[in-house]
Amino acid sequence: MTKDDRYGATDDDYGEYSAEAESEANAEDSESESSNTGENVETNGSTEPDALPFIFARRTVKADREAMPVYVQDTTAGKINDLERELSQQFDGDKVMALDVREALIRAGLENANDVQRVMKEWGYGRR
Repeated sequence: MTKDDRYGATDDDYGEYSAEAESEANAEDSESESSNTGENVETNGSTEPDALPFIFARRTVKADREAMPVYVQDTTAGKINDLERELSQQFDGDKVMALDVREALIRAGLENANDVQRVMKEWGYGRR
C-alpha cells in the first residue's frame, strides 16, 4: 500500500474542475446580478443551495482539512480498505479519495454517537 493509497493522492482532479467551475459561476453571477431587478443576491456560495459540493469546491484533497493522525487495529484497517473499494465501485464515475472516505466515517460516527458508545463498551469501556 502506498502513501497515496493510505492518505489520498494529492492529484485530486476535482480541484481543477473547481477553478473552471468557479470562473463560470462568477461569470454567471455577474450576468444575473446585472439583469437583476433590484433583488439582493448573495454570491459567496457558502449559503446558496446550489453551491458547489465539497469535492468540487476544494483545491486539493487535503485543502481545508486539519491533519489528525489516527491509529487503528489491523481488522479496522482492513474494513476501511474494503469500504474504500466498495465505494469506488459504487461511485464509479468519481475518483473516490481515501481521505474523503475516512472523514465520512468520522462524520457518520459523530452523527451516530450511540454506535460509537456501543463499540467502546465492546472494547471494555465502562467495566471499572
